Amino acid sequence: MALIDFLDRIFGDKNEVTLKTCSVDTANNMHYKTLITEASVNLIAKTISRAEFQTYEEGRETKKRNYYILNVEANKNKSASLFWRETIEKLLKEGETLILLQDNQMFLADSFVRNEFAFRENIYTELSIGDYPLDDIWKESQVLYLKDDNSTIRNAINGIYNDYVKLIDSSIKGYQNSKARKGKLKIPTNLPKTLQEEGKLQEHIQATMKDFMDPSKDAVYPETNGFEYEEIDKAKGSKSNDSGRETKNFIDDIFDFIAISYGIPPSLLKGDTVDTKDAVNNFLTFCINPIAKLITDEINRKMYGKENYLKNTYAKLDTSNVKAVDLRDVANSIELLNRNGALTIDDTLRILNKEPIGGDVGGMRFVTKNLELIDRVLKEDTNSDVGGD
Repeated sequence: MALIDFLDRIFGDKNEVTLKTCSVDTANNMHYKTLITEASVNLIAKTISRAEFQTYEEGRETKKRNYYILNVEANKNKSASLFWRETIEKLLKEGETLILLQDNQMFLADSFVRNEFAFRENIYTELSIGDYPLDDIWKESQVLYLKDDNSTIRNAINGIYNDYVKLIDSSIKGYQNSKARKGKLKIPTNLPKTLQEEGKLQEHIQATMKDFMDPSKDAVYPETNGFEYEEIDKAKGSKSNDSGRETKNFIDDIFDFIAISYGIPPSLLKGDTVDTKDAVNNFLTFCINPIAKLITDEINRKMYGKENYLKNTYAKLDTSNVKAVDLRDVANSIELLNRNGALTIDDTLRILNKEPIGGDVGGMRFVTKNLELIDRVLKEDTNSDVGGD
């Protein structure tokens, strides 16, 4: 079609040839950014949804009403896993999210207006859940409000992306150009009467060149009626493979920028298997755990309160079970922590994603006999010195 369009420019006027510049706006090409952003948000949301909320009463772990709400069923229509995925996605994409606490259930608000005050509770109005609007006013103590506003970083990423998408577009065009066939068609001045009309000439060229220019077909161009076609050799310095690698490198750069903005190691987002252990640890430390702390603090101050929290009655979002555990990787560490009394039997079972035993047996700790309190060791050394004198 490019050849036909070019000829159309030539034969559009019998007396002159008009050359026009065609430009394409590439700033609105958002495919790469959308893909990488969605992949980043999904990775974080799925990871958070795998974590477990642990609930405690006066320092002892329990599984009661709050545990069920936070881990199993957020409300009558939604599981806790799906609820937290949607909550995190909304938080990361919009910078804030609101959870309504109603009848021992949690509901995610799709829209709301936050009215802030300095010395009294903030209030929330114009709320809606799905297509259902809420006319009442909600106080700060009745909701969980999460905020993680990274608008400055997002604006910076948008600016970088707008520059890179132009480079990607140029690289793709360079690759396509290196693969395209180019030629010149000599058209005789003494055309047959059947081809002297512009429309007839265009139809003739299109009919004879269509199959010939199709890369999926083997074809021969018949040079009849004085038409001569000559293939134009590609530039000797053009390397299509280099253009392809250059495009991938640009896209990899966008992966890096967006992943870093979310606190995700780029290698983890791209699925690289090299140094996965370190990448996962960094992901949990700098991305997942801060979000878990944000959620935990809001739950404790709204669902438990100061008095209960100071009595060791609280909830905690535990991200330690997010990683898949290979027994061979943790066996030595578990044995070392067990013999030093750092872990109970139930702690060990949780690390292995097994069901805790519970009761007195599950809470037992063990120490090896070669361990002793340091003050006793110092006391025995003192007595030994006195006896020697």
